[in-house]
Amino acid sequence: MNTLDELFARRWRRAAIIACATVLLAACSVESAPPDMAAATTHQSPVRVTEVRLSGDTRELRLPGTVRAAQRAEPAFLHPGHLAERFVTRGARVEAGQRLASLQNPALGPALAAAEAGVRELDERLVQLGADYERAKSLQAQGLASEELLDRTRAQRNATREARAQAVAALAEAREQLAEAVLRAPFAATVSDLLVEPGDFVHAGQPILVLAGDAGREVEIQLPEGMAEDLRPGDGVRIRALASGQWSEGRLQEIGRARAGRPAPAVVALEENTAWEPGLSVYVMLQQPVEPALLVPLGAIMDPGAGETRVFRVIDGRAVLTPVTAGRLVGGLAEVSGDLAPGDRVVIAGQQQLLDGEAVRILP
Repeated sequence: MNTLDELFARRWRRAAIIACATVLLAACSVESAPPDMAAATTHQSPVRVTEVRLSGDTRELRLPGTVRAAQRAEPAFLHPGHLAERFVTRGARVEAGQRLASLQNPALGPALAAAEAGVRELDERLVQLGADYERAKSLQAQGLASEELLDRTRAQRNATREARAQAVAALAEAREQLAEAVLRAPFAATVSDLLVEPGDFVHAGQPILVLAGDAGREVEIQLPEGMAEDLRPGDGVRIRALASGQWSEGRLQEIGRARAGRPAPAVVALEENTAWEPGLSVYVMLQQPVEPALLVPLGAIMDPGAGETRVFRVIDGRAVLTPVTAGRLVGGLAEVSGDLAPGDRVVIAGQQQLLDGEAVRILP
């Protein structure tokens, strides 16, 4: 009996020792597990991040415009009438003083003839008054005529001289008006367009055609509000042709001021060697001074529709929801202001299911 009891006791002691050893080994294995295996038990959302950037102190504005001749004109007649003849065609080269068109006005020719006749009549009258004066002078010397007659004859002669001077001026004006019935080129140019056909009635001052001079090219642009104060004549700009993509250099030549309901106009003079033709569509690139601003990709900004624009900023391995105020777009990036600094990392992918303070794993 004693032998059996001792046998069972030894077996129970052996089982207890094995159980204690198993528990101790399990505890040791957990305590000695590597750090990365222990951390694997914590969930980390995979995300991609980028750093917050700081913009420069200038921004480039792209303003549309059209190339035009620096010297241009739309000649017109000073009198109404019918366009009698046109001496040029579209695209024709003309020299200064060359005839462009003629006007038919029935009143101009008779006016010149009447002015010429008036001068001839006064010339004949002056000859007669001159003879009368000399006769009265001779008679007065002989005591056969009074001093009053001599004075009256002298006054008539002098008045006729003044009348002739006025008639000569009227004749010159009539000749000028008749000469103005022929339209001439004010400078060497190319005929860009024809606005009136022969036989059409034209009013005084109505343009007949369009001339584009050869002396230089320029572009007129409209400046955004408040930009005119930041620019000065002589500032350099870049110009890009819309169709060909070619670039040219230019300088601000004139800067106007805004009026009610209209932006400020400005004129950009192109380099002399620029061979662009009038009518070419271009973009003028202007540099405007601005305050440096924080820039983040547009995909980093979250707007749940409640008017609260936010981004996820990664701090110590966790995504922290940070309110920001979004501004204008700059080349695919958005200006923001808020609790951010250049170099901060913001989430740009994987933020749709993120929670504030959630642990994240940054993907390469």
